[in-house]
Amino acid sequence: MKHSFYYFFLFGFLIIFGCKDKNTETNTNSSGYPEIEKVSQEIVNNPNKPELYMQRAKFFYEKNLYDRAIPDVLKAISLDSLNPVLYHFLSDCYLDSGDGASAKKTMFKVLGLYPERVPSLLKTAEIQYILEEYENSILTINQAVKVDAQNAECYFMLGVNFRALDDIPRAINSFQTAVEMDSKLTDAWLMLGELMEKNKDTRAQKYYESAVLSDPASPQAKHALAYYYQNHNNIPKALELYREIIISNKDYQDAYLNSGILYRELDSLDRAYEQFNILTGIAPTNANGFYFRGLTQKDRGKINEAVKDLETALNLDSDNPDIIKDLEKLKSSK
Repeated sequence: MKHSFYYFFLFGFLIIFGCKDKNTETNTNSSGYPEIEKVSQEIVNNPNKPELYMQRAKFFYEKNLYDRAIPDVLKAISLDSLNPVLYHFLSDCYLDSGDGASAKKTMFKVLGLYPERVPSLLKTAEIQYILEEYENSILTINQAVKVDAQNAECYFMLGVNFRALDDIPRAINSFQTAVEMDSKLTDAWLMLGELMEKNKDTRAQKYYESAVLSDPASPQAKHALAYYYQNHNNIPKALELYREIIISNKDYQDAYLNSGILYRELDSLDRAYEQFNILTGIAPTNANGFYFRGLTQKDRGKINEAVKDLETALNLDSDNPDIIKDLEKLKSSK
């Protein structure tokens, strides 16, 4: 966008914020949250401080009360209309409330003020991607590249858009450029691994390993590599990585699920049961935990317990044909 848009957007904001914001007044009503009440009182005492409205907006946002966060951010913008960070947060509020169009319009207002601001260009491109406007997103990213040709995130986002358009060669090229510029871009390594694996390219393993090296604490990176090993018959290495994930991320559900599946394939039924049992404890709404625990109980000869688990799984996932079929088969064998 060009600088001429600045006056258009500024005029628009003068119209919007020239009137008293009734919604902001409503936000001072009792919220039921002490931390919000405290900030509300500070706002009464200091009504012209944009940071107070933002502080309260963030409280509302964290509690998913977007309809109350948005008026506060708008009020903050009326008091500090040149601060791009406020617009970014407003776009997040709109986006998370399900109003993608308003999120995009908000970012266009930022670009009217700062047409060459790379973080704003990238956030706009991200919203366009979420709205499945892939071609527009690519155009916006290309504007950012013109400003900063060495920005790795630009190439990562290009790759994401090309992948969505099923332009795999350009997606791979973009992700490779991104990691050449910034080897810590874990998501780019993971996407390269995924794309190579789909192409049956053996370089996939190296990319997954690079993802782990880029962030050794990432359970997602370790899971991707473990799952690659799992699908390529390297069960010991897969189990080793799943154990590492569980040690540092005790609530990571897929590590228990996949470990249990592998132990079941190895006929280590007690260890498989242990993994599925932990999974049902930490994730009582995860149908897979009960389903696979039920299958393991069946293998252990505990038919009544197996039926009970499969019935629980079916209650959680009533349309799953595998659960329906296995439960019927199990009941008919009793």
